[in-house]
Amino acid sequence: MRLPWDRGSPIPCSKVTNRQNGGLVKRFHIVLAALALALLGSPITAQTPEKITVAFPTVDPGAEPYYAADMGFFEKAGLDVTLEPLANGGAIASGVASGSIDIGISNVIAIETAHEKGLPFVVVAPGSDNIASLPSNVLIVAKNSPLQKAADLDGKIIATTPLHGIGDLLISAWIDKNGGDSSTVKYIETRFPQAEAVVTQGRADASLSVEPFITQAKADTRIFGNVFAVLPDGYLITAFFANAAWAKAHPAVIARFAAVIRQTADWANKNPAKSAEILAKYAKVDPDMVKQTIRSHYATTLAPKQLQATIDVAARYKYLDGAFPATDLIFQPK
Repeated sequence: MRLPWDRGSPIPCSKVTNRQNGGLVKRFHIVLAALALALLGSPITAQTPEKITVAFPTVDPGAEPYYAADMGFFEKAGLDVTLEPLANGGAIASGVASGSIDIGISNVIAIETAHEKGLPFVVVAPGSDNIASLPSNVLIVAKNSPLQKAADLDGKIIATTPLHGIGDLLISAWIDKNGGDSSTVKYIETRFPQAEAVVTQGRADASLSVEPFITQAKADTRIFGNVFAVLPDGYLITAFFANAAWAKAHPAVIARFAAVIRQTADWANKNPAKSAEILAKYAKVDPDMVKQTIRSHYATTLAPKQLQATIDVAARYKYLDGAFPATDLIFQPK
């Protein structure tokens, strides 16, 4: 969906020639100089609007494009953004690869796996990062489940999305770290809105869930494990990515977009109540319920160490053939 904004009418600028009043010409050049200085001093200068398409899932970890659009950050940066809410990460990746989507957001394991397979994806901005004290990605079980500790998951069925992504990887690492044997676990795929149903109906013994679905399911489920805390704080859970060829051809657009995402992350981290209202509006959920959730934390920087932690654990669990430097993934304009 495209979010329209009223940009107003351009201010006409009359041509001034040397044959006209010399004082008028002088004042005109003074005004131009002052305007140039003002523009150079602006942190984000909106010039000719650049049209881009950004795809993302309608959940809190991927909701920054909603916030940036609603707050006018994209418009102020000179970006005319078409928002494409997509629940399927595979559809986002396919769109970026084909060129129908300029920038997408995905869990970092999916991006890292695609890189190893030779897909030309580069990370252009950070998404959400993990803070153990803000567990917005957790393993849930039915409220009456007999499961109590990691070893109780041996031989059980666990739901997550997508398969072979950051969810099942970190669940496995958490199980093994806490005394269980992840090699005995069977993973099945389910979308996050169905995380509650899959455990209460007995189709899985546990399921990965995210907010706001964790809070929505409190009556029938309980949190079993803060599985994403298996790695130290600060690693990226999600990241914005683009096709490398498109990024190289549009470095200025990438710079504008990354600046907006940093601005949005800082704003969202400081304004959870307002961002909850925006998320509720677009996700069509109760804003009061969203305000009760543990909100995602968004990274305001992009550094190799934020990706290296997941690359290394993915290599250890054979999600990747081997580790590689995170710098290989991060877009570096020439």
